[in-house]
Amino acid sequence: MVLRRQGVNPPSETMEEPAKKKQRIENEEEEDDAITEIERFQTSLLAQCLCNIPESSLRKPFTGTTIETSNGEYRTQLLSDWEPDKTLEFISALQLLFDVAIKQSTKHIMCSRIADVCEALARNEHGIIDQIIDLSGTSNKFISFAASRALASFFIVTKENIEPAWLDRLTQSLLNTHSPSQMLFTLDVVKRVVEHRDDLRHPVEDAENPGVSLHCNIIQLDPESEDSTPVKAMCVKALESKWIILVSKFDTILGSYTPQHESAVLIFLELWESIISVKANLSVIDTKMFFSQLDNMVMHLNVNVPGVIWRHLLGLFNEVLCYGSTLSLQDILPDEPCSLAHLIVRAVKDWRLLDALPYRQGSGRFGGGSGDGDRPLLQKIVLLVLKSVAVTVKETRSDSSDSSLGSEAEDIDADMAVIERSIREVLRQLDHCVKTLLPFHPEMPLSQWVVQVFNDQDDFLIEGMVCCLDVAVGLFYRGPPQNDLGPMLRPTLTFMQFVRAISYDPSVLVDLLVGTETCFLLYLLRFLKYIKRNWSEFVSCCGDELDNTMTVLIRLRLTVERLVSKTLFQYNISPILRLLEKCESLYEGNVDN
Repeated sequence: MVLRRQGVNPPSETMEEPAKKKQRIENEEEEDDAITEIERFQTSLLAQCLCNIPESSLRKPFTGTTIETSNGEYRTQLLSDWEPDKTLEFISALQLLFDVAIKQSTKHIMCSRIADVCEALARNEHGIIDQIIDLSGTSNKFISFAASRALASFFIVTKENIEPAWLDRLTQSLLNTHSPSQMLFTLDVVKRVVEHRDDLRHPVEDAENPGVSLHCNIIQLDPESEDSTPVKAMCVKALESKWIILVSKFDTILGSYTPQHESAVLIFLELWESIISVKANLSVIDTKMFFSQLDNMVMHLNVNVPGVIWRHLLGLFNEVLCYGSTLSLQDILPDEPCSLAHLIVRAVKDWRLLDALPYRQGSGRFGGGSGDGDRPLLQKIVLLVLKSVAVTVKETRSDSSDSSLGSEAEDIDADMAVIERSIREVLRQLDHCVKTLLPFHPEMPLSQWVVQVFNDQDDFLIEGMVCCLDVAVGLFYRGPPQNDLGPMLRPTLTFMQFVRAISYDPSVLVDLLVGTETCFLLYLLRFLKYIKRNWSEFVSCCGDELDNTMTVLIRLRLTVERLVSKTLFQYNISPILRLLEKCESLYEGNVDN
């Protein structure tokens, strides 16, 4: 494809040599032809098929021509030589090609011509991929953005067949610059690859829609070829050896934060969170390095960085402390999340982290000013503190009960007494922070307001309830404490507030059990075990609401049994049913008495 270089005007025809004039005219004609081919290319892609385009036309847009340099020599024309609008048009065509290929691959079919072009690009027959990588250094933000998107889509299409040299060039560029804006290109490419989900089909998409033209020559794909995990692992592996230096660079950037660095910082933090997320489906070995270097990031939760950075930092820390999905199920907790949890607990207790929370714009102890405040920010910090407390308690209980350490009962009590004092202070500060920012009654305990804080975030709500329940069970193993930790963490109060919030509707509980978006199965299983062991406390705590609360659980059992009879549960729900039956039996005995 031949496009006139920006800012270079053709020489005057009166002074132009005949040979050069002929070459210029031919180049301009080729340029017009190439533009027409790109338009045809895009139009055909919108119809999901390239079969109607001749082989010669397919190759033409990707074939470079020569241009004369300033010293009179000739070289192959590159993407970086083209006018910006033509570069964008070409890259957009590639982006469309890769997106169509990705969409078709989810149905395990592909237009043969689309597959041919993707394979040709993967072989780098015309050096196009190297040229796209070269665009990482462009000062044109539009071209840089478009090129990073196209490159990420290309990697997803090509999967494990990508050249390692491409990834090495990309990740090495992170170390060769101190400019956050120049780091954006590579960070965005890797982030888009890691965040890709293989099943892109919309739930209401017509299942019979083949995704290709009726007259298309399609090829069948191996269903296993859809898995993008290998290329994700390759991208993460290429980044691994540069990670410590990269984190150090952003540690410095955050230490002297200025607004012009915001985009780079956010992409960096989003990438970090995506890599360690359980949704990325990467192995523990692939991601172990990325759980390090977190301690310094906690120090950036201060008044010098804005709320948007706080939210992303808290999102990262909450992902590390994936309590409801992972940590709560493990007998022995990894060192990295435990270290982070300890640091968060210390930051709240000793460094008054919550005082720096930028909840509102303006001055004042908690930001002051007017407005409703940054509720998502508050939700994230509350969840992070609850997770940190839960991890700390669980780790201490696991260590203290390890028979290999020769711990006796008094050792366990001593350890837990120290932890209890720290936890009590941390939760006291959290309670004070929330009640300063939200209009809760001063006497409402944490075990109740936790439901109201997360009333619009089901995943946060259920994980927060699991944390509170596990902390209570971990601390109160010898009976209710003789201090304010009792009502602060009372599990029954939390459950009662929860069923009030859902208007005592058992269908909501069923939806949560069937869905995979929350850890409600884990919560319900542990809560039912708790009330079975502490039935008298449950009855006392429910008081006049015992009948309403038990009615919800009884109706839940009946609904679950009907679904089980129709084999509509995808997992074994029997443990829940047995516990519901046991609690119902205790309730009936209580009523009889």
